[in-house]
Amino acid sequence: MSYSTVETSVLTVIRKHADFDTDNVLAGSASAIKKGLNRVVRVLRGGHRQEQVTLDSYRHVWTVNLDVYVPWKGKNDTLEADLATETQKVIDTLHEYPRLEASAGVTRAEVLNANQPDPLVNRNGRYRGQRLFLEVHEIVTPARAE
Repeated sequence: MSYSTVETSVLTVIRKHADFDTDNVLAGSASAIKKGLNRVVRVLRGGHRQEQVTLDSYRHVWTVNLDVYVPWKGKNDTLEADLATETQKVIDTLHEYPRLEASAGVTRAEVLNANQPDPLVNRNGRYRGQRLFLEVHEIVTPARAE
């Protein structure tokens, strides 16, 4: 499996929540922020590592960064509440699909942690966000053993 397959699976699962769709959950793009939406999730490539499991199988571990943004209304107390609400929606939705809807080879996907307490700020300052770190594990059997 490739990162693009993992990314597509993550996008599909997050969009299963009623508040998220193709307009506000995007891979890499910040274009949704320019539209003034109430919530935005950017799915970004993180790290990757490979571990040998048996002589002929490997575990790929993909880290996917999920940046959850909400509009900045000028008050920290509402910002924290809004971010908490939106990030919890993402976490809960991903927990409902621990194998990313049975995506090929995925053995588990879990949110490890979130950056705290400093929120992300987009370039124009109208949004603030929080980064979640999703770790996706998959088992791969190489086509050819060396």
